[in-house]
Amino acid sequence: MHIQKFRYELTRGLGSIILYLKETPALTYRHLDAIADACIRNTAYDPQCDGSREAYLWEVIELSKASLVLQERILNALGGRVNGWDLLQVYRLAKIFASNGNPTAVEAMKRGFRYDEEWNCFIGGEEIIEAEGAQGFLFVAKEIGKRILSSGYEGDTFVWESAKEFLGEEKAAALLEESAKDERVQAFYQSAFRDEDDYSLLNGRKALSYEEFKSSMKAGEKARYPYIVWGMRASKEDLLKAADDLLKEKNPKKLEAYLSIFVKPAFPLDPQKIIELAQSQNKRLRSAAIHALRNLKDERIHRLAVELICQRETEVEALELFTFNYEENDLPLLKRVAFKKHNKHSFHNMELVMVNIFEKHPTASCQKIMIELYHKGLCSPCRRRAVEIMLANHILPASLRDEIRYDCNPDIRELWMKSASAGLP
Repeated sequence: MHIQKFRYELTRGLGSIILYLKETPALTYRHLDAIADACIRNTAYDPQCDGSREAYLWEVIELSKASLVLQERILNALGGRVNGWDLLQVYRLAKIFASNGNPTAVEAMKRGFRYDEEWNCFIGGEEIIEAEGAQGFLFVAKEIGKRILSSGYEGDTFVWESAKEFLGEEKAAALLEESAKDERVQAFYQSAFRDEDDYSLLNGRKALSYEEFKSSMKAGEKARYPYIVWGMRASKEDLLKAADDLLKEKNPKKLEAYLSIFVKPAFPLDPQKIIELAQSQNKRLRSAAIHALRNLKDERIHRLAVELICQRETEVEALELFTFNYEENDLPLLKRVAFKKHNKHSFHNMELVMVNIFEKHPTASCQKIMIELYHKGLCSPCRRRAVEIMLANHILPASLRDEIRYDCNPDIRELWMKSASAGLP
């Protein structure tokens, strides 16, 4: 495999990398830099949603025939070269190294343990606790306590929750009490127990009534999120009131806010006005209108979708309108968008909508699009959905069936196990 292709497929976490390393172990020395880079730099499109890849990366490291060399390079990154999601991935790998007998891993984890400015917290505490148990927990507590005493850092409950889960609450509390004379441990203890109930801040919160919510609306509000959340929680009666006011509203900024309410729930009245707004020259208003129409099935919306997908400026956004309005003869239009050159964000937006469309409209004719999503997408949850669609329609190529067994996403591997147990070819 060419070095560039190897790096490309490793970045995506494809099972083809595992197959290649199994089949050609003598050539893996060519790819050590690419493997080290993928371990030190988290290459997931959205690490928060994508899940961790350390188990997959550990397989790659072991198959490389240069495990010790790679482990040393990766542990050295804890010295300050990485932060955020990259640092968390390195810590997760370091924990695996420690559990597999690396004698330097725990000390490297401790040396690298630090406060991350971007995340406003320490990274690696959970991994140190799991690697070294009680002594690891006390080390982490002291380091966090030291920062609490020396700065305005207030601490967090995550490390305490991890210690309770891994060591047991009684043992974790006893360890802190035994070391209570240490002012660093005392500071950590007070911080952990003070904040322990903060996780429930959003649980059970009810939506404001429409009258309350309407009075708080601001014409200049740019953020859509508060309106989306209210729409998800509102009663049917309140949604009808909001829909009625949307049809009466003329202020573009308020219209955008009203439209955002219907991103998740279906608009309950006639959508003709929203269809007209989806053709606006105001980009933000047009985008909000398209989002509000995507949950509706209507021949007028289908005609709009066909019109907008043929315009370069709206071709990706227009895909959303096919979610409930797709027809088989629309396939050439969708293929044209799928196989165009996209930046990674545009591709991911397209990918998300494509899997939504073909989950709701099963057809074997989507195979070429799903294969394109499989190979080019950075998002493994979207890749899982593409694989599910191909399996459901019996169109998964034999070459991909071999690959998914070793994908970085455990859910995709599970799909292989289920299809194998079902006796699929």
